[in-house]
Amino acid sequence: MKKMFIVGVFGFSALLCSAQQTQSQIPDAPTPMANQPERPTYSPPTQAERFKSYLRQTYGIGSIVEAAAHAGIKQAKNSPSQWPQGAEGYGDRFGSAFGEIVVRETTEYVLADLFREDLRRARCDRPCSKSKFVLAFEDTFMARRGSDGHESFSVARIVGPFSGSAVAVNTWYPAGSDRLNVARDAGLQFGLKYVRNLVRESLRR
Repeated sequence: MKKMFIVGVFGFSALLCSAQQTQSQIPDAPTPMANQPERPTYSPPTQAERFKSYLRQTYGIGSIVEAAAHAGIKQAKNSPSQWPQGAEGYGDRFGSAFGEIVVRETTEYVLADLFREDLRRARCDRPCSKSKFVLAFEDTFMARRGSDGHESFSVARIVGPFSGSAVAVNTWYPAGSDRLNVARDAGLQFGLKYVRNLVRESLRR
């Protein structure tokens, strides 16, 4: 009986030592990286950044191409009908389209400042989970707001195209122009601006 007790004590001690050795061989859980880069926090644009973006958006090559396309579409539709065809008519329509862009972008600039909207293009981290069609839509109708830069529908971007069309119809369009031209021109501006943003997103990829 005494021998069995001694054997049992030695056996239990051996099992205890074996368990401790096994436990010491298990690797520790990986510790989180302390120096992982943090995502940059959003910072609202300064007044200088707003103005610089306004100048680039209004007078850049994109606006010239958009005005040229706008004039071509209006020429094909013979609108306004009082303006001639040919080079002279195209020049009139190009000047009108570019004037609408200037009014639109100026209105957006003023309203964005009033409603504290950030009209700068929201960059999508690479790899980007959004399609270029979604990004172009957001850059046409939406803006960032607040201290966190959350996106929502933009007052400035929705009102802007209507202001450009309204000024054109009521100032330099020929007398007797159809008032429906305001809605038609605004819709055309929305469409061309979306295509413009879509091309830009396509070139970035």
